[in-house]
Amino acid sequence: MKIGIFTFHCAANYGAVLQTYCLQEVLKSMGHEVYVIDYRPKSLKIPYKVFFYNPNCFPSNLAKIKGFLRACLVAPIRWKRNNVFSQFINHNLNLYQMNLNDESNDFDAFVFGSDQIWNPKLSDGFDNIYLGDFPAAKGKKLIAYAASAGSILNFSAENIDYFLSRLRHFYKVTVREKSLAEYINRKSSIISKIVFDPVLLAGSIPLYKLLNNKKIKGRSQRKPYLLLFQLGRNEHIAYYAATVAKSKGLKLIEVVTMCESIFNSNIKQTLSVERLLSYFIGASYIMTSSFHGTILSILFNKQFNTISVNESMDERSLSLLEQLHLTDRMLHVDDKPSSSFIDYHAIHHLYNKKKTESYNLLNDLLSCH
Repeated sequence: MKIGIFTFHCAANYGAVLQTYCLQEVLKSMGHEVYVIDYRPKSLKIPYKVFFYNPNCFPSNLAKIKGFLRACLVAPIRWKRNNVFSQFINHNLNLYQMNLNDESNDFDAFVFGSDQIWNPKLSDGFDNIYLGDFPAAKGKKLIAYAASAGSILNFSAENIDYFLSRLRHFYKVTVREKSLAEYINRKSSIISKIVFDPVLLAGSIPLYKLLNNKKIKGRSQRKPYLLLFQLGRNEHIAYYAATVAKSKGLKLIEVVTMCESIFNSNIKQTLSVERLLSYFIGASYIMTSSFHGTILSILFNKQFNTISVNESMDERSLSLLEQLHLTDRMLHVDDKPSSSFIDYHAIHHLYNKKKTESYNLLNDLLSCH
């Protein structure tokens, strides 16, 4: 089959590009002709602009001046980070420029997901493209794979009717989080299933392939280290991780996706995707507040803790940890780190069972006509 993927492939975000790459590789392994549709909504472009400044965000003229100066100072950091992700996207994703109004296209199916494509807070309401509501999708098999809304707390009474009505046009709806599956099943006649995120679905082999292509090995630091991986930098979590690292006799290495710290050179904020993977592989211990940070910790068989941020962000990680019987790895800042050792022999049994279920379901959906 000729398949097009619609997802957040163009975000300067490690989880976004990795899940796109992994879904592409899984579909290719099934024998399909796979393309990532190069749809780049405005809602995804604005947060990653090199010069990002909104004067309306500041309460006074002095604050506006400070905000403007900071935007100027961090622009080089943003440029470097965007360049790193652009290189990964252009080199590893099979991008396809598509006229979304062309009903005569020769695609057999479109797969929507994974990532938070159904989070109305990220796209100023639901994006109709990610719900298959465009001419080029007419008459095609539409499948949602591991789609996410971030949290059902992001839904509102004003937009939920459109969302549910569009899901009825899908051949099958599968989602990433338990709460979203339960919500859809409760609010509609649609039966949605929970499946693994594409990075979990693909496993570690495609990730090692990325490292081999770049000839990057796991980090061989002189001193064992604790890796702290966050999406946005939380000072309390950073201090907590530093305390834990010291108690374990480990060096602290801090990686943040969207930090733009001008004066703290110790924070790694422009790593390539491949270099990030190498830091995960080489870590003696991992602390993360990131959903995909949790996934990578599990895939590389690491001792780790997922740090609670808020109910909305925690929902994704908790859903995964519940599936793998790892809820004890979720901690709040100032909690005592887990002293128990993760037995990955037991985890692998659960992981492989759920991975096979997700793979077979996706394969069957694409095999049926």
